[in-house]
Amino acid sequence: MNARDRRDRVAEEAAEWVLRLQSEDMSRSERLQFVQWLRESPLHVGEMLRLSRVHAQLAEFPGWNSIPPADVRGFGESLVELEVHSARQSPARSLKQPQRRSWTLGAVVSALSTLVLTVMYFVYDRAQTIETGAAERREVGLPDGTLVRLNPQTTLRLRYTEHARGVLLARGDALFRVAKDPTKPFLVQTDHTRVRAVGTAFGVEHDGDSVIITVEEGRVAVMHAMAEATPTKPSTLVTEVSLGANQQIVVPRAGPIGRVHRVDSRRELAWADGRLVFDHDEMAEVVQRFNRFNRVQIQILDPKLSARRVSAVFNASDPEAFVLFLESEANVRVTRPSPNLIIIASEGPN
Repeated sequence: MNARDRRDRVAEEAAEWVLRLQSEDMSRSERLQFVQWLRESPLHVGEMLRLSRVHAQLAEFPGWNSIPPADVRGFGESLVELEVHSARQSPARSLKQPQRRSWTLGAVVSALSTLVLTVMYFVYDRAQTIETGAAERREVGLPDGTLVRLNPQTTLRLRYTEHARGVLLARGDALFRVAKDPTKPFLVQTDHTRVRAVGTAFGVEHDGDSVIITVEEGRVAVMHAMAEATPTKPSTLVTEVSLGANQQIVVPRAGPIGRVHRVDSRRELAWADGRLVFDHDEMAEVVQRFNRFNRVQIQILDPKLSARRVSAVFNASDPEAFVLFLESEANVRVTRPSPNLIIIASEGPN
C-alpha cells in the first residue's frame, strides 16, 4: 500500500468515526476503539481534525435554504423519501440537530486539538526509536505520511525538525515511501551514508560493512562520508550521486563509492514484501537471511553444502519450504532437535 492509498483508507475510517461519534447509542467499547484508533498513528489524528472541521463548517453554512431541492425523479423510492424528509427541515438544521450530537463532535475536536499538540511535541521535539526484533517485520506510518517497512533486527531513529525530516538507520533494512514535501527534504543517515529525497520510494540495506540503496520510483541523492570530521581534520565528502527508478548503488564503509547500475527494483526490494530472492547465492547466505526472518533457526553442518549456490524465490516466513527445496536438490539429512531448530547435514556425496 502506497502513501496515497493509505491516506485514502485513513480518510474513509475517519469519516466513519465522525458519523459514529454523533450517535447517542455509541457504547463504551466503541469509544475505547476510537481512542485506540487515534493512538495508532498521527495520520489518524490529523485526518480526524480535518474532517471534523469540514463538518463544523458545513453546519454553520448559512446558505442551505437558498439551494433548490434536487430533482430526484428516477433515483429510486428510498432517495425520494429521503428528499421529502429533507424538505421539511433545512439541511443546516439537520446538521445541527440534535444539539447533543453537535456538542459531542465539538468536544471531540477540542480533545483532538489537545492530542495532536501532544503528538507533535513528542514527534518534533524528541527523537523516537523504532526497533524490530528477530523474526519481526513492521510497517510504520510517520507523522508526515511517509510509510516505512522495517526488516527484522532493524533500528530506526527519527527526529523531525522545522526544516527537514531526518531518519537514522542504525542497523538493518528499511523501505521508505516518502510523502512529498518540497519544503522539507527527507534524509536517511547511516554511519557513513546519507540519502536525500523529497517524494520517492527507495530501500536502504546494511550488507556487512556496506550500505545498498535501491530506488523504486522518483530520485534520490546519495552522499558518502569518507572520514569523520575531527577538530584538526575536516570530513572528506565525495560528490553527490543521483539515482533514479530501477537504479542501485553500493556504498562501502571504506574506499570509493560504487557505480550506479540498473536493476529490477521489484526483485531487489522483494524483502519488503516478505519474499527472499536468491540468484546464484551461497547456501550460507540463504540460511542467514532465513534466520533473520524467523524464530525457527537453520544450521548447516557441512561447509561444502554451505558453499553450494542457490537460485530461487522463497516466502521469508516459511523456512520449511526452503528445507523441502534443499531435500529435493541435495542428498541431505534433516533433524529437528527442538521446535525452533533445524539441522541439515550432508548424507553421502553431493
